[in-house]
Amino acid sequence: MSSSSAIQLSAQGISQYYGKFAALDNVNLDVRQGEFLTLLGPSGSGKTTLLMILAGFLNPTAGKLMENGVDIIKRSAEKRNYGMVFQGYALFPHMSVADNVAYPLRIRKVGAEERQRRVKHILEVVGLGAHMHKKPSELSGGQQQRVAIARALVFEPELLLLDEPLSALDKNLREQLQTELQRIHRQVGTSFVFVTHDQGEALALSSRIAIFNQGRLAQVDTPETIYNQPDSRFVAEFLGKMNLFPLADVMRNGSHASGRCADSQLHALAPMPLGAQPVVLAVRPEHMDLHRERPILEGHNVIPAQLTDKVYQGASTHLALKVGGDTLPINLSVPGNHPGAQMNSGAPVWLSWPVQQSFLLQA
Repeated sequence: MSSSSAIQLSAQGISQYYGKFAALDNVNLDVRQGEFLTLLGPSGSGKTTLLMILAGFLNPTAGKLMENGVDIIKRSAEKRNYGMVFQGYALFPHMSVADNVAYPLRIRKVGAEERQRRVKHILEVVGLGAHMHKKPSELSGGQQQRVAIARALVFEPELLLLDEPLSALDKNLREQLQTELQRIHRQVGTSFVFVTHDQGEALALSSRIAIFNQGRLAQVDTPETIYNQPDSRFVAEFLGKMNLFPLADVMRNGSHASGRCADSQLHALAPMPLGAQPVVLAVRPEHMDLHRERPILEGHNVIPAQLTDKVYQGASTHLALKVGGDTLPINLSVPGNHPGAQMNSGAPVWLSWPVQQSFLLQA
């Protein structure tokens, strides 16, 4: 999704207070035309509260919701022409799939012929054309969720809002539905705003991700940018796994900086000026290698560690290590046939990773 895409909806200064508790605190976020925007964060971070405000189910304490130059914050939910998909399917059990999907068209008084055409088309889009005469009880959980998506799209909404729609499904079915959601989004071209607390789901589905923390917007960008260039320690640790090395005596050298961790000197990219706050060196586990002996590698950080635990995971083995005298936790996975997978707890090892894959974050 290009950064130049037209802004469809703009949340400006949105705040939601319950007494002194700020569920949302001055949130500014744009929804771009045709994008798949994911609101990601831990429980209680404010993501669902914002979705309810976008839908018109909740009036915020402060802020505007701009659409085509008009503030629609007071516009009722039924007049916003937005589709909504909830975690629960909320299907009518006595109705067929076709009648469930047709329901929004009936209440909008769409004619029978046009109604039938739209229902048939959207059921084909979600891959349920052959199931239109079945009752919801005859469908799997994943099929029922696709019926709910079809019902939310059949009236051609300007925006589709999805509140953790896959969280009730098992892992395999959830992954299948992720692929289906991507396909449906590409096919219909409607803007999707999707709420989840699942980091992998957000990375897999999104054009952009907006990460929330304690009612504030921590960072919004493409999945690749947020994963590789997190703005803060919270974002770095929340989206994917991250290993952190506290640094002492940090010094800058051009676009790089170096500091001491235990008895080792570590180096990292530092394009921005260093502040007075303590910093940590951050590196993703997939960029790290494990060695029995100290490696000689140019342009790499190298540090001794000790294996503390390992967990067999089939094709891979998860290793927990510590560096120095503290219990600084370092985690990485190695293939099942890697020598590290055969080592015993307490074994001394060496860790290495490219300096270019290291960056600094405020501790």
